[in-house]
Amino acid sequence: MLCHRSLDMCSMLISLRISVVGYGGPCRIVHAPVVKKPCKGSVVKHLQEITKGADFMVLWMDCDREGENINFEVLECCMHLMAGSGSKFDRVYRAHFSAINPSDIMKAYNALGKPDKFQSLSVDARQELDLKVGVAFSRFQTRYFQGRYGDLDSAVLSYGPCQTPTLGFCVQRHLEMETFKPEPYWLLDLGIMNSGTMCRAVWDSGRSFNRNKVDSYIATCRDANPASVAKVISVITKDKNQGRPVPLNTVALLKACSKALGIGPHSALQMAERLYLSGYLSYPRTESTRYPKSFDIASTLQDQLQDNRWGSYVRDLLRDGVNVAKGGVDMGDHPPITPCRHARAGELTGDMARVYDLVTRHFIASVSHDAKWRSTTVKISIEELGEKGDFTIRGKTLISPGFLAIMLHKQYGDEREDVPFGEEEEEEKDLPELKKVICTACSFRLEEVRNKFL
Repeated sequence: MLCHRSLDMCSMLISLRISVVGYGGPCRIVHAPVVKKPCKGSVVKHLQEITKGADFMVLWMDCDREGENINFEVLECCMHLMAGSGSKFDRVYRAHFSAINPSDIMKAYNALGKPDKFQSLSVDARQELDLKVGVAFSRFQTRYFQGRYGDLDSAVLSYGPCQTPTLGFCVQRHLEMETFKPEPYWLLDLGIMNSGTMCRAVWDSGRSFNRNKVDSYIATCRDANPASVAKVISVITKDKNQGRPVPLNTVALLKACSKALGIGPHSALQMAERLYLSGYLSYPRTESTRYPKSFDIASTLQDQLQDNRWGSYVRDLLRDGVNVAKGGVDMGDHPPITPCRHARAGELTGDMARVYDLVTRHFIASVSHDAKWRSTTVKISIEELGEKGDFTIRGKTLISPGFLAIMLHKQYGDEREDVPFGEEEEEEKDLPELKKVICTACSFRLEEVRNKFL
């Protein structure tokens, strides 16, 4: 925004290209000087034309280090053209905002600050390091490999300080998958008939790679005289809370779109950025997972009251009081991804509508109350098998849906990893009344599984 006797909005941004000046071997490149050049002369020319004679300048760049660096790139090209004498930097201001909507823009305009030179310098240092390391290693490996492989089909073997290590992880993972040899193992389930309901008890020993041993356990029970029985050792029932989701950052958004909507990361980020530029969502590139203290949760919820999909839920939530999580991290540059305004039915279509729906439901769920489950764990033992005769039945029933009423708890898939056998998440199911009794109507089920590379 430039002030030239009146306020004029300027939404054009400028980016500068950085290149190494100097030649020689990889080691000499590290000491070569660096220059900056505008990558688009027309953008620079446009900014310089509208800056001529301006009394004040307000910079509206992204509120992160990269945005701060662009601020000073603009100043380097344009500040000398401002009207007046003396320190022109004193008449330069910085607006901090995270969403393109009237309330956020006015809030930022009424609390203008100054550009932060130190944040910009930190970006300059990172850019120079990335450039010099990349060019030095590219030159080194190009000369090294081309001298040894004459048929190498590449004039330059490029190296990137970020991309190349990531490629290494991908190659390592690929090799592990290619060399992985699946090995069969066997699972043993115990079926118990009680009150006309069949329950499957999971074997506490998990899995066995020895088929003969598992067959011997089954034979021991079937050949026992008197007949083998399963005894209920304990029945434990307790209530558990399922915590509401943390606020949405970029990585979580891309995962959610992939798992719940089947939209790939590239397309998901494109949709989110289009929604941001249209004023429907806040800035989608953020690492924050905690709402800042200044974030108006109630006002954001009130914008959704008229929606026929979740309006009644939001009304009840505002009446009962929101429940803001204490965890998460506020990075300070951008808040978590949230809706900025209500999208009426049919206002958005296709993937944009689906992404907006997901973000809005996630935001509402993140300030809702936890879900409550009643979990039941039944421990069963077969005496003839000793320590290998322990089985467990798990189940749970929903007591209070909480945030699950607005967002399905399986919507984003199971994030749990490395769950031991016998301790997997309980299924949502009603269990028959199993007290500390002897169960005689039992059957075994033996299942062969081939392990997969995960």
